Amino acid sequence: MTACPRILAAMRTAALWCAALVVGGVFVFAQEPAPAAGTPAASQEKSTKVQIKHAARLYYDATSKIYHLTGGVILVHEDVTMVADQCDYDDNNNTAQATGHLKITDPESTLTGDLVKANFDQKLVQITGNVTIVTQKKKEEAKGEKPTQGESGTVAEYRQKKTTITCPQIDYYYADDKKQATVYGPLKAVQEDKTVYADKAFYDGIKDTVTLEGNIRLITSGGSEFRCPRATISLKDDSIQAEDVTGVAVEEKKP
Repeated sequence: MTACPRILAAMRTAALWCAALVVGGVFVFAQEPAPAAGTPAASQEKSTKVQIKHAARLYYDATSKIYHLTGGVILVHEDVTMVADQCDYDDNNNTAQATGHLKITDPESTLTGDLVKANFDQKLVQITGNVTIVTQKKKEEAKGEKPTQGESGTVAEYRQKKTTITCPQIDYYYADDKKQATVYGPLKAVQEDKTVYADKAFYDGIKDTVTLEGNIRLITSGGSEFRCPRATISLKDDSIQAEDVTGVAVEEKKP
């Protein structure tokens, strides 16, 4: 006996809404059932999708399977949090597009801009328009290492100087095995006593390096200035390798 089309449609709609599981007041988008007890952690991570920590209003389009979220939207995927005024989440492709007071944070960086497009399967965030990145990588401490005398716990947990970058666009991968970013210029990077300008930059979080390309200018607070077409900066030891360098070096006296 064939079921009534209306009943089938109602069953499909109910199934779609069951895909947004409410756990402790948090919507969890999941197309697969929860893993059974004893399932390896890696398998659980692969099935993890996106959590909606908050949205003032939600409208779900059953035809396109898109969630339209507005009002103080907060999405969380692994250790990345995205805040926006409005966001469209595509449950088919596990992607999102958001605008309005954007802020994306992970344990080491804060990114802001006008528009963000996120692909949560690829762990890729693309931000365009008035982009600002503030990053400060956490210190890698040896076991048993303690803060230097007079050094607060907050300061001791960082080994890298804070860097602020402004640019038109950044493509940022946040996977553990692919922490990297491509920064499209013209860009400006400020790190305490140094300011760098370039046409493009590539950050490799595994190697802990930044490669700059095109019309590079490095200016120090002491008055030194260098120009070159390409340079690589190691964030581990603050060293610089450059090609075809021109400029002037000024002796910088410490107070």
